[in-house]
Amino acid sequence: MAQRGALVAAFTAALAVPGWTQAAVDCGMSPAFEQKDGNAKGGRTAVWADAQNQALMFIDGLNVNTDGTRRSYSVSDFWGERVALNNLCNAMSDACAGLDKAGLQARRELVQQAAAQGWPAEMWKRSKLSADIIPLRNGKPCPEVDGFLVSATALRKPGVSDACDLTAYADALVTPALVLPKGPKRGQPSEFAQRGARIGDLVVALRRDAMSPVFAVVGDSGPSDQLGEGSVALNGKLLGKTEPPLNYQELRGKGAFKGKAWTVPPTVVLIFPGSRNAADPWLTPERIDAAARERFEAWGGLARAQACAAAYPR
Repeated sequence: MAQRGALVAAFTAALAVPGWTQAAVDCGMSPAFEQKDGNAKGGRTAVWADAQNQALMFIDGLNVNTDGTRRSYSVSDFWGERVALNNLCNAMSDACAGLDKAGLQARRELVQQAAAQGWPAEMWKRSKLSADIIPLRNGKPCPEVDGFLVSATALRKPGVSDACDLTAYADALVTPALVLPKGPKRGQPSEFAQRGARIGDLVVALRRDAMSPVFAVVGDSGPSDQLGEGSVALNGKLLGKTEPPLNYQELRGKGAFKGKAWTVPPTVVLIFPGSRNAADPWLTPERIDAAARERFEAWGGLARAQACAAAYPR
């Protein structure tokens, strides 16, 4: 309480500075860095931190991440038009960027031929599928499970050495999880990592138009120039969904699912650096809820989150 009181006093004194508001005082956070974000207007999203680095905060819409679930990627349902929850291009190092209609068709045919032939090394390389997303065994993708490729998450259960064991990963349909960007170069930490935010840390997400907390965990890492992606379970909770999605078309709100996408509108996201449990990671909703709620309340809870939402630039 004394630390919190000192912080409030410092911010109260700052009210004399043009631009400070009462909401900023109550929030007790200020801009820390700008994150490259291809999904944001202007290409960047501001990330705030408090003086003690207890929490990082940003506000952004949340796209959907499907990795870790057994229904994520299918060679036969390449585009996710029937049962797959993702487009297989999203598991590739280039995401099929720049390909025209003919190029996309050629990529699909290449992948399907490679799978039919047992994934020859040269065809695997040409497919551009990422081993970070589609794990390998003996240089080939893991055996399919129920007709789907195994997909991995950075958050893993300790002690499971088999990369093809689906139970090792955070299931996107079950675990409410946030994706954080990687560093700009291999071996160079992201701005989030430099401030102690890592895979397995606790998260709280609150839709700006609802401000009802949903508890989550940092479950995966993504492109260095993207921010704002949550697992199917996280986005579903924020949107009040009660049934799992049928396919990728539903997640994107395409075709018959127009207006029913699982993309979440601007959401307050709080990350608590250093809160991970390395020995026994937060993987189940029950454990995540209990641990993240405790950390959130200690930080200041809903009242402080509301003040931060009001102070953060729109």
